[in-house]
Amino acid sequence: MSETYPYNGRLSRWQEVADGLAIVGVESLDPPFAFEPGQYATLGLMGPIGRLIQRPMSISSSADRLDEYEFFIRLVPGGALTPLLWQLRVGDPINIKGPKGRFLLQDDGRRCLFVASGTGLAPFVSMIETLRGRGMSREIDLLHGVSYDHDLAWRAEMQALEREGDLPLRYAATISRPQQCPNWTGLTGRVESILEGHLDLHRLTPENATLYLCGNPEMIAAVDEIATRRRFPPDQVRKELYWPKGRSHAGAAEAGAAGVGAVEA
Repeated sequence: MSETYPYNGRLSRWQEVADGLAIVGVESLDPPFAFEPGQYATLGLMGPIGRLIQRPMSISSSADRLDEYEFFIRLVPGGALTPLLWQLRVGDPINIKGPKGRFLLQDDGRRCLFVASGTGLAPFVSMIETLRGRGMSREIDLLHGVSYDHDLAWRAEMQALEREGDLPLRYAATISRPQQCPNWTGLTGRVESILEGHLDLHRLTPENATLYLCGNPEMIAAVDEIATRRRFPPDQVRKELYWPKGRSHAGAAEAGAAGVGAVEA
């Protein structure tokens, strides 16, 4: 454990994806904890009044790699934790504990349709990396929606996986503000707006697919409505919200900085 209580970890990596968006590595100085892909850890830093500020963050690294826990985090201006996190440098102490969460890949034999908005991509990266590392095959469709093309973390990696065909994986990215991305030639609109076309094109039905949703509550509500209309049973629409719908954004947004909040399955 770190000599400075309550810190028991250190910032081991900082990869800036875009302004206010980063892939962050944390090393535990305690014996590492095992986790299932899709679960989250809690990160904490001391606030200005001497209180430990903690927020749940989805783990994006493979469940078989415990030397470093990886997170996909957005800076929330006015938040309690992320502005403190953005002041750190690699090697600085941090508190980490875990794991928690029930947003897990189901062993149901169906194709997996992952639908993510923003940093809600994190648990799906963990699931994919864990499957790959174990040499396991699973049919996966991954839809990722962001505001700008520079927010599409892991895009090149997912496109390479799609070409390799090992899982196999289908990957589709969409941006909601194409007018500010002049070089973008791909799909546009919120991720929920491309869902029905993808379902039809690839013949994804309640008989052969389970939906996994992670992101903001408006996206999840919209996708849930589509799934209900297409007769997907509730246990085949598995959801993890950025923050529980109805909670104030100011008080809850940081719980969704890495795609964590209320879990419904």
